Amino acid sequence: MDEKLERQVVRILQLLFDGKISDAERALENLEKRVKGTELNGYATAIRGILISYTTDDKTSVLYRVYSSDDPKGELQQYVRAMREADASFDDFRSPVVEVWEAVLRNFDRLPVPHKFRSSQEVKQQTLDEEGAASGKG
Repeated sequence: MDEKLERQVVRILQLLFDGKISDAERALENLEKRVKGTELNGYATAIRGILISYTTDDKTSVLYRVYSSDDPKGELQQYVRAMREADASFDDFRSPVVEVWEAVLRNFDRLPVPHKFRSSQEVKQQTLDEEGAASGKG
């Protein structure tokens, strides 16, 4: 994935995760128009899959499993590693799905916590902070 495409992927996911679903949809539609009929079409399809899983609350999706975890970045690293291994076993062609998730991992710290997960992530962080404070009082 080239740098320009990765920036577009990150921008679409930033919009989506900030709850600006209509804006994310429009940005994705613009990307789909530009890449239609090219070798880049698979990237738009992969992003569309993320958008659909997010907007339909697909609890079985990678996105939900990652952000429902106690360690979302670590969970994503495990999924990406497994995807790379599975992808390498097929042929020399790199799957756009794997490359999109690799881009998500590379930019994880730049992406906001998806708005649907913010309260659960905040509760987890508060619990960790309280446990840390309580254990420090020992």
